[in-house]
Parts: sequence; structure tokens; C-alpha cells
Amino acid sequence: MNAKAFFRAALLLFIALCLFFFVRDHYGRQAGRVAEAPGQTAASAPDVGDAATVPASTRLIAYFFHGHRQCPSCRHVEAVSQSAIVGGFPDAIRSGAILWRAVDMEDPANRHFAADYQVYWSALVLVKVKAGKPIRYKGLEQAWQLQQDDEALRSYVQAEVRAYLGEGLR
Repeated sequence: MNAKAFFRAALLLFIALCLFFFVRDHYGRQAGRVAEAPGQTAASAPDVGDAATVPASTRLIAYFFHGHRQCPSCRHVEAVSQSAIVGGFPDAIRSGAILWRAVDMEDPANRHFAADYQVYWSALVLVKVKAGKPIRYKGLEQAWQLQQDDEALRSYVQAEVRAYLGEGLR
């Protein structure tokens, strides 16, 4: 009887894990897509933060979304990505053209980001901004695949920032 109960529990655990990975993979593909908002009105545009904290010169916000607790991999991706953006685009950071923001998704004030940018767990998202409002965004989901290679991750993040702005920023 114990072997039968153990087998039943193992089978249920296997099914639960399969469902978890299915849902994670399904939403992960959606998070990496580019969303365009050409006809979006200012009232319907997702909030990019307090308008007083977003300078008019801002053209891109790099968000790193996380929960209260972060695994070592997420902390590493955040640190390397922040270093790649802040260190790779110092003039744009100083002028406010690019902002880096780490956002705790578990904070009730930040929960709107889940719907705004289709983020459900740790994610690195670039948001192109015009006049303080987002006009499109892109999730950089490949960052987690590159987490073991700091230089590849740094190059990927910087290339995505350059491509997303459509300019050869230095």
C-alpha cells in the first residue's frame, strides 16, 4: 500500500511540474515579443513611472522586474544587465536619455506592470518612450539563456538597446 501511495504522489508531482513548465514557457514566449502602440492615446498608455521622475529627454527605460526574493541567477542577470547599460551608455544615462529601473513586482503599487508589459516573473524589458509615454516595449528573455557568459550577456543587452533605439549610441 505504501508503494502505491508513493507512486500516486510521484505521478501527481510530475503532472504539476509539467503544467508549471507549460505555463512558464507559454507566457515566456509572449514576454519576448515586441509590442507596438502606434495609435495609443496618452490616457491608455501604460504608466512608466511618476511623470516628475521621467525627464522629457528620456527615450528608453530599461526595467528589471523582480519579486521580493530573487534567486542567484536573477540577481546575476540584473547586475550584469545594469552594468551593461549604465557602463555602456554613460552619456545617455547622465543626460537622462536612458533610465535604469529595478521594480519589485510584489509591491502593490507596481502590479500594473504585469498587465502593461505582460511580465509575470523576473524580466528585463526595454521601453521606448516619447514625451514621457511608452510607445513600444520588448522583453529581453534571451538574457537568462546567456547568464553563464557575462560578456555575451553584456553584448546582447547593449546590442538590444542600440537596436531598439535605432541609433548607434555609445
